Amino acid sequence: MPARTSTRQAAVKANQAFAHGPAGSKRKGSAPKGSLPKKGKKDEKIKEGAAYEKPSVTEEAQEIRPSEAWSDTQATVNKQPTEAPPQRAEEPVTDGAVKEEEETKQPVLDQESKKSPSREKDETEKPKAEKTGTPIRESVERENIIPSTILEKGIIYFFFRPRVNVEDPHSMSDVARSFFVLRPTPKGAQLETGPLGDEANCRLMMLPKKKFPSSGRERDMGFVEKAKVSLKTLQEKLIAKSTYETQTRGERTTPEARPYAEGVYAIIKEGRSSHLAYMLTIPEKLGDIQMDFGLYGRGSFVFQSKNPKYPGPAGARLPKDPEYPAEVMAKFHDLRWVPTEPEFLDYPSSQFLMIGGAHDNLGKAGEALPGAEKETKERPADELAKLEGENEERVDSLAGDHTIFNDLGLDAKKYGELPKFWD
Repeated sequence: MPARTSTRQAAVKANQAFAHGPAGSKRKGSAPKGSLPKKGKKDEKIKEGAAYEKPSVTEEAQEIRPSEAWSDTQATVNKQPTEAPPQRAEEPVTDGAVKEEEETKQPVLDQESKKSPSREKDETEKPKAEKTGTPIRESVERENIIPSTILEKGIIYFFFRPRVNVEDPHSMSDVARSFFVLRPTPKGAQLETGPLGDEANCRLMMLPKKKFPSSGRERDMGFVEKAKVSLKTLQEKLIAKSTYETQTRGERTTPEARPYAEGVYAIIKEGRSSHLAYMLTIPEKLGDIQMDFGLYGRGSFVFQSKNPKYPGPAGARLPKDPEYPAEVMAKFHDLRWVPTEPEFLDYPSSQFLMIGGAHDNLGKAGEALPGAEKETKERPADELAKLEGENEERVDSLAGDHTIFNDLGLDAKKYGELPKFWD
């Protein structure tokens, strides 16, 4: 794979990026002929500019069963959802004190490797942090400046599955559906360089419609297919290719789902609403595929959760309701729709509603701060930009856009370039 060049200085590391503010501009590279404009530059304080004007795309027919034809006009949102933000328990702080080793009687051969007293003192006084065995490091200092309006943050992956027996999709008409995976990280997490591990905390979010909603008039219902599982489980049982027999058409093949974007996300509470905000890291430059699915360099959706006590639209009912415990059900307060809390998404069959929001900016989600925090906390947009900058630097240090296959536990050797343009 050709070498990729970062616009940030080579000496800048993930921890330095955290200490001096959000990461800088996107990676540079030559754009293919006819490619769409680059994603917007992420400055230390994001300037929420005008939305990117996307070329119009005609919605193609989907190959899904009638029971899966979720109508965006059938779902309604309760105008008075709950306002109480979720209570987040503080994570325990691990003892990061540096213990001095006993001096041996043997002479020291390498004097440069011996720590000086001042060095040991500096390490002892560092903000306590815990290494989790992956590039994800938990920082107490980072957690202290994150606004309470960020309920969850992490890594997000976007996939699409081609229609049955279509191995080489050429347009949106060859796509059956799209979905995304949320991979939460600790609230005070910062990313360092290296491949990600595989913890069993992922959620597979199904979106029966192909395209993400692009305006306030568009709203799509989806549901949680799997929760609290590893990426390996998702890849082997739900994303991989499968074959089945039918009485009328013989053998049918469901193609493997294709990843087409990776980035960072945050679930943000803003007033009486909640939002799913994202910033893309991969691909470096957006192509027709990402734009056709309704993604931009950054954006946000209004994000609501459905009370299973009330039946959904006839074409959007699931055979089984989520098994919420009593304390979770109590948070719905007999309302049909409430702002999404991460806890609601930890149960399979839980249903959510996405309403088109901001494009090429984070809109209200990026500015959401309670009055008391406006002078003491960062904006959600600043924290998300910082996390994306760290992910960008991690990707640059590995295999560029191709890093997405390794992150997902896929055999990178069998894949070509990340799909950006239809053949």
